Amino acid sequence: MRDVRVAKPYARALYDAAVEQNALNPIVTDVNALKQTVEQSEEFAQFLSSPMLSPQMKGETFQTLFAETVHPLTLNFLRLLALKQRERYLVAIADVFLQILDEAAGRLVAKVTTAVPMTAAQQTLLTQQLRAYSGKEVRLEMTVDSAIQGGFIVQLRDTVFDASVAAQLRRLKQQLAKG
Repeated sequence: MRDVRVAKPYARALYDAAVEQNALNPIVTDVNALKQTVEQSEEFAQFLSSPMLSPQMKGETFQTLFAETVHPLTLNFLRLLALKQRERYLVAIADVFLQILDEAAGRLVAKVTTAVPMTAAQQTLLTQQLRAYSGKEVRLEMTVDSAIQGGFIVQLRDTVFDASVAAQLRRLKQQLAKG
């Protein structure tokens, strides 16, 4: 909860600055790449959360790592996070930024959990079906969880579609117990 409270003003400021500078597309690309880097690199995640490194050192490291690969606005934003000692909230800020982007575009986010990764064709078909159901553009957030045993679970706003094997087995067990 605290992460979201801290993340909101930073995400809103980044979004507003990107719109103002007509740089929304490259900033979205940067935000997605940074989020993915934090989630996939334990070393980078530890770097962000380390209290042993000074804000100046982190800012200089951001400059070294990203000066050639991200938009100047993104780089300035990262250095600001280091200066304000908010870099540990980078993933939360990215998540809120993407929510703001989706809201501005009138797009819904569907959280999809599957037992195995979905193919691109399956994701496209699911997106089309959810678009037809909701009447809005839909972006999928994919998660893999083998505990559902098969099928999928989709959460679209307050609606949950549970087509998992685990849920089907639970329902079957309940019916058998009733007689």
